[in-house]
Amino acid sequence: MRHLLKRAALCAAIALMPFAARAEYPEQPVRYILHVSPGGATDVMARRLAVELEKQLGQPFVVENKPGGRGAAQLAEITKAAPDGYTIASVTSTHIGALNQTLKQYKIDSFDWIARLANEPYLVVVPGSSDIKTMKDLVAKAKAAPGSIRMAGFVRGSGGHFAWELMAKSADLDSKSVRWVPYDSVGDAVTATLGEHADAAIAYVDLVKNYVAAGQMRVIGIMADQRVPQLPDVPTLKEQGFAADTSWQQMRGIIGPKGMPDDIKAELADAVQKSLQAPEMQEYFKESSLQNAFLGPKEFPAEAQHEDEVTKAMMRDLGIAQ
Repeated sequence: MRHLLKRAALCAAIALMPFAARAEYPEQPVRYILHVSPGGATDVMARRLAVELEKQLGQPFVVENKPGGRGAAQLAEITKAAPDGYTIASVTSTHIGALNQTLKQYKIDSFDWIARLANEPYLVVVPGSSDIKTMKDLVAKAKAAPGSIRMAGFVRGSGGHFAWELMAKSADLDSKSVRWVPYDSVGDAVTATLGEHADAAIAYVDLVKNYVAAGQMRVIGIMADQRVPQLPDVPTLKEQGFAADTSWQQMRGIIGPKGMPDDIKAELADAVQKSLQAPEMQEYFKESSLQNAFLGPKEFPAEAQHEDEVTKAMMRDLGIAQ
């Protein structure tokens, strides 16, 4: 009997060991894998967040850029990583579009959805020397010479591409009126437009505000309900007569390999939430016109599923093959 009791106690101790180990998480640096090249909005935000997460959890969050294949390179890294909390990844609305097009080997439930970080509005920017002064100018030029305008952005089927298609639809432009030119990141698209290799770009406030202040670029419209404080002189699309759906914004979040322990997901999400409340992150959000849209691992999967359904419906409406 005594032998059986000792054996039972030993089994109980062994069963508890993994949980004790996880209580010390993280015990080593965490890889934070991005789907974009350095310099884009997702990259900038991830690097700022990584600094705060290290403060919260005491280990470095090492940002790695794995651009290519509309997220294929990044997702390949995630799916082969151990679900132990030491590999996480960026996720955006662009991923959800890609899952319905070129990355159909993955589904929404192929990953663990750890935390939603933010939403942000899309905008249209042109070089400072451009003769396009307003959104109406761009539309008139596109109608007069279909295909002559090159619109730079992230890959076709990205959140930014869908945003442009919604803008175009509100202006009675078809998809062939403006040529969509894809780049490996929104930052690359902005750089191309700055160098006049493109006529306009779909971007975000944080990536263009310094160029605008320097007179090197001009924002001609923002897809938001109200003007943003960082660009108070720029009218919204609605103010210019274009009723594009402003509920479509860029989502930013964090995912991980499928099968991560619930306690580790909760600890990561808690650290993310606290990091977003740090004064440095709040100031960054304010400067960048980002909206804190935090959701944890209990709510984020359902929101991702909803966005997937909205994306499918939008693709059908826009005639984009699935």
